[in-house]
Amino acid sequence: MLLRIRSPAGTARINVESSTPGEQFAQMMLDSIPKSDEQPDPSTLKLSNQPGASGESVPFSALVGRTVGDMGFSHGDLLFLSYKPISADPSSHPTTQASTSHPHPNQPDPSHPHTHTEPPLPNTIPLTDLSHVVEPDIDLYWKNQTGKIERKRDPDFCRHGEKGMCDYCMPLEPYDAKYQASQQIKHLSFHAYLRQLLSSRSAAQSSATDLPPLDPLSLSVMTPCPTGSHPPFPQGICSTCQPSAVTLQSQTYRMVDHVEFASPSIIDGILSAWRRTGTQRLAFLIGRHDKYEKVPMGVKTVVEAVWEPKQEGELDGLTVETPWSDEERVGEIASWCDKGLSVVGMIYTDLTPQPDDITKTLYKRHAQSYTASSLEMLLSAAYQISHPLPTKMSPTGHFSSRFVTCCLTGDEDGGIGVLAWQASENAEAMVKAGIVEASVDPGVVRVRKPGEGEYIPEVFYSYKNEYGLQVKQPAKPTFPVEYLFVNITHGFPVDPSPLFLSNSFPTENRPGLHDQSLELVISQLSGIIRKSDAEVSDTGTWPDRIKDEVKRWLSDWHLVSFLCMQGLFSLAEQKILCRAATMHAHPSDKNALEELFGSGGWQTLLTIVESSSSANVPVQSAPPSRAFGELGIDSPHAGGSSTDLSGLSIPPEPSTSTSSGPSGGDGGERICPHCTFVNEAGRSDCDICGLPLG
Repeated sequence: MLLRIRSPAGTARINVESSTPGEQFAQMMLDSIPKSDEQPDPSTLKLSNQPGASGESVPFSALVGRTVGDMGFSHGDLLFLSYKPISADPSSHPTTQASTSHPHPNQPDPSHPHTHTEPPLPNTIPLTDLSHVVEPDIDLYWKNQTGKIERKRDPDFCRHGEKGMCDYCMPLEPYDAKYQASQQIKHLSFHAYLRQLLSSRSAAQSSATDLPPLDPLSLSVMTPCPTGSHPPFPQGICSTCQPSAVTLQSQTYRMVDHVEFASPSIIDGILSAWRRTGTQRLAFLIGRHDKYEKVPMGVKTVVEAVWEPKQEGELDGLTVETPWSDEERVGEIASWCDKGLSVVGMIYTDLTPQPDDITKTLYKRHAQSYTASSLEMLLSAAYQISHPLPTKMSPTGHFSSRFVTCCLTGDEDGGIGVLAWQASENAEAMVKAGIVEASVDPGVVRVRKPGEGEYIPEVFYSYKNEYGLQVKQPAKPTFPVEYLFVNITHGFPVDPSPLFLSNSFPTENRPGLHDQSLELVISQLSGIIRKSDAEVSDTGTWPDRIKDEVKRWLSDWHLVSFLCMQGLFSLAEQKILCRAATMHAHPSDKNALEELFGSGGWQTLLTIVESSSSANVPVQSAPPSRAFGELGIDSPHAGGSSTDLSGLSIPPEPSTSTSSGPSGGDGGERICPHCTFVNEAGRSDCDICGLPLG
């Protein structure tokens, strides 16, 4: 006969005979518990014909000396096995639910999709595991706020005094549908969505209100199967471990409600490379998250700077390094500049001049074409997966992401506009499980065909037809890309107060176009100090106007990150440098500039400036023609000699040859190519900066 045994480990099926001894029957039930689960305490094992305490339960010791036929079981009976795990508290009741930990899900490479498997979500959530989760400050702020929408007294309907309240003027919940419609708010904010989920729970159910309300979507096969009734996938699969069918709808909430660029110069800096080369560029956004007042419990991303990784631009696309090698270092430097400053998104250009008027851009992203292509959406989802949002509102300790994507493209008037979006939770889950792939048509996404050893669930998308009815249609094999993202508004502040005041230093990773070098740092700093008669190495003699100009010159993200990565400053001095660059935004750091002036790294920099001035050696060289060639543009000085360059007031590059002559100095002196100090003959390293002379 077939008996079904339901235990905390799941439901198992056991084939027995009427003559099977009770001891063997008990061992078969114990063998049905997977070894990966917590093993039962033998002294607490009980068998019942009803779940919980409602039925008649007997200990395992009562099965000794009896057969299955003597116990009165028949074919197909369902029995309930309860016990306490060995590691459980002896004073606790026998458990009837499994409790397993759920590790951080794998983050696959979307360019190599395949079926991913994950451990099953726990049936009971170990709240103690969430104690280590550090939530962002903006989430802690909104968690302590009521979030209600205040309303004034309505003179037409309110019949009470100024201090009274009625249904017409009482505060509304942040997720109120009528208010959202009246204010033309299409998506709920993330925290308003959380309040909506929590509102459906009864306040009397204290245990239920303590559980995280979010349920992260997983479209991967669970392995091992919670039932333990078959081998793990792909050798076996059942309705319990296989993912359910996906029905795509427009997401009702968004993790970020607005993108704010602290200064228009951020956008101009990105566009400058495109204007000079005609090739596309990509940059990562450096910023923070703040409250957004125009949406109930809203969150906005404030962009303070950008960082351009190593890339090769083309007329209709670009190739960028992945993974981004400097991300950890850039995030560390950003966190020293301001609390909460980190990598918050990416921005790239998609600009094409109009054929008949190159002063205007082509308008190619609109309602009749597409907003974001399928390839771009998969890229956004992949970056969001790698930047999850830590939160205690999810049983896994993280949920979705606040990583935003912006695109600079042509607008309807032939100018340049910004589009901002985020991939939806469905997009993240589908990319993580390898379900979708990009299509030749940018407006649609393809559902992959399962290969050997893969499982792809059914995908549907819902929409309203011409009769206003909600219709569900299978995605065979494509569906519109609009189901995988949510739009985000963007803009600039009315009263700009950027964290970085200057942008005079070149942008990184633009060889030949905007070259970063220590020579340029020395040239700019020397040009500021030479405006007075003060001694270069003695900052105490500098007038206040020179100090203010140096302070503003230092307030440049590209300059700060360059100096921190050069090794000229120690780790502690790098933190002081970052504080000095943003001291105007932090009144408590008013002495940061003086601390920087007194540091050893700064004194070394001033020594290099003073030495270069006394040696009267040019510190800024002409951009090499070869670097311009690598970018596919013509050098402005191609084919020119040193005589030609002199007419443009650009000195020739200093030579490092040891032979005597104009560039080498008398007696075989060697000029350092990094700091331009004139070293004695026979030296291999510079006496000032310590860098190699060869």
